[in-house]
Amino acid sequence: MLLASPMAVLGFFPSIFLMGTAIDEPVEQDEGAEVPVGEIIEPVPSPPTTIPEGCIVPTPVRATFVGVVAESDRRTARFSVEQMRGGSLEGYTSRNLVDIDYAEDVRFLEVGEMYIVAAGIDESSGRLYSKVRDPEPLLGTSQVIGLNTGAACPEIEDAVRTLTMQARAVDSGVLTPLREARPRLIRAIILPFAWALGALIVLATLKAFGSALLEASHRVWNGQAAIPRRPRRR
Repeated sequence: MLLASPMAVLGFFPSIFLMGTAIDEPVEQDEGAEVPVGEIIEPVPSPPTTIPEGCIVPTPVRATFVGVVAESDRRTARFSVEQMRGGSLEGYTSRNLVDIDYAEDVRFLEVGEMYIVAAGIDESSGRLYSKVRDPEPLLGTSQVIGLNTGAACPEIEDAVRTLTMQARAVDSGVLTPLREARPRLIRAIILPFAWALGALIVLATLKAFGSALLEASHRVWNGQAAIPRRPRRR
């Protein structure tokens, strides 16, 4: 049986000592933080994805299409669907025509113009609707009356919107309806003045004619000539 030399035995103990101390030394990370080996790192919690109670959730888009305004009334625009961009209009079209409710925003749409329409379903009426302008924001973090949760509502873009073919917002300025009704506006301003001027001319003519007729009748009544004769020149 072979016996280990005393030098080999002495060399064995430093090896054990070094092995024991090396495990306890921290491992340097790239970011400079020292994390002991074997320590369990707790994961960083991710931000919540749920919307706090009381916040308004935008209506999802049912269909997106390119359409031409065929006609409109005070609240609804009828589109001729030219191209579908997404979703489905099944159950809402007839002969490739679809009615979209706009309420007051319908006055900003021009008949014969083409638009990109993203429409949602109105929960109260079950009809398709879209809009041109953004709704006015409500005050407070909680937008439901009587409910104050104190939680900040996240900003969620409302995709139910109608845009121009350049993917820009439809002009919804105050003077937009006036520009569209310019001929009617001009007629509404000029015609009253024209009628008033015409009435003044007629009244002046009648007054002059009545004065001349009254003067002629007085002359006839007094035995004078109706038309005074001019004195002859010598």
